[in-house]
Amino acid sequence: MHRWTTRWVLALSVSLSLPGALASTAWAGEEDDLQRQIETQRSGASDLERLDELHAAGDETTLLKTWLEEAWTLRAKHEYDQVREVLDRALAQAELVRQKINVSKLRAQADKRDAALKELRQKIDQAHRSLAGVAVKKKALEAGSK
Repeated sequence: MHRWTTRWVLALSVSLSLPGALASTAWAGEEDDLQRQIETQRSGASDLERLDELHAAGDETTLLKTWLEEAWTLRAKHEYDQVREVLDRALAQAELVRQKINVSKLRAQADKRDAALKELRQKIDQAHRSLAGVAVKKKALEAGSK
């Protein structure tokens, strides 16, 4: 109990006597954390750009990168609350990009399957016509042989 109280009193006295020193330490840690978050989102944006093989989310990816640059600039100006807001916006934008990429891939897959289905239906229709023609010839041959 005595050790905890001593630490608490020491921390309180330091924080009361040197508020600027403690604040700068907290800010530096926060700045480093925000820098890591920005860099992580930047690498994620690059990954999303590579995943967008069909180029369905080019504008959204560009906007995402612009927001990450804005976050970097705000971090340099020590506007940490604004940086967090921009990073939250960028996370939502990255999710939008992911969804657009998924939709474009699924749409391409559906288009491919629709084209295959259309081709198959044409083959079936052709087979039906051919079969009907053979049936007519068979009846003609049977009628001619009687």
